[in-house]
Amino acid sequence: MVWIARHGDLLIRKTNEIPSNLKSTNTVIIAEGEKTGHKHQLQGNVTVYKQELGSLYFKVKTSAELVHQEHKIIHIPEGMYRVEQEREFNPFENVRRVVLD
Repeated sequence: MVWIARHGDLLIRKTNEIPSNLKSTNTVIIAEGEKTGHKHQLQGNVTVYKQELGSLYFKVKTSAELVHQEHKIIHIPEGMYRVEQEREFNPFENVRRVVLD
């Protein structure tokens, strides 16, 4: 069974590997709200990796929590994860855009 969780406009999915071409970041914030300044932030022994085009992954070394001021805390077990930002499609304008918290 695959571990998966929704946290606001983010989908967190457990993965078997993190692409080797990704660079680790110096932050534990995986998304920021556009209007309120609230943040989806990891707490614990984690490393966040980002791809140039925006794909985001993180590795939890023991256990971690994902916190946000407007959502419940999610407990995340040891492992590797991919973060997917929710998107919406407008068929009348034929436009895709990222949904922001």
